[in-house]
Amino acid sequence: MVQPFLLTNNLFSYIDGTIPCPPITIPSSSSGKDKDGTVQPSQPNPDYNIWVSNDAHIRMLLVSTISESSFQHVQGNTSRDLWLSLERAYAPHTSSREYTLKTQLLKLEMKADESSSAYLTRAQDYSDVLTNIGEPVKEKDLVMLVISGLREEYNG
Repeated sequence: MVQPFLLTNNLFSYIDGTIPCPPITIPSSSSGKDKDGTVQPSQPNPDYNIWVSNDAHIRMLLVSTISESSFQHVQGNTSRDLWLSLERAYAPHTSSREYTLKTQLLKLEMKADESSSAYLTRAQDYSDVLTNIGEPVKEKDLVMLVISGLREEYNG
């Protein structure tokens, strides 16, 4: 029930990790120094406070919709952490689901318009779900699969 609400309100990307938490501060200039070489202090990142606020709203929504008996499964500091902990507790583990996830990971390819960050997050998500159902992927295997799925521009 919560997923459609998050999708229609453009908030599901916090849960699936495609909108990661931005840095607290940003450099005041591209090099961090002004014309005379003086190091400039970092500036507060306005996107950080927006992200923290949205993430807190999502956590509040998730916690308010689960049963009291489910509180034992609530772990983590972000809505994504909370979502993954609930998924670990309640996601069905079937051979079909395991096969589907492993196939998706094996066929993983970076899309033409996909950022490297989004691609890596997608790969990590498959790995996380497999771990959650008791079928963890070895880190070296995940790295190999990620590298083999990179766009041609990264293979040079």
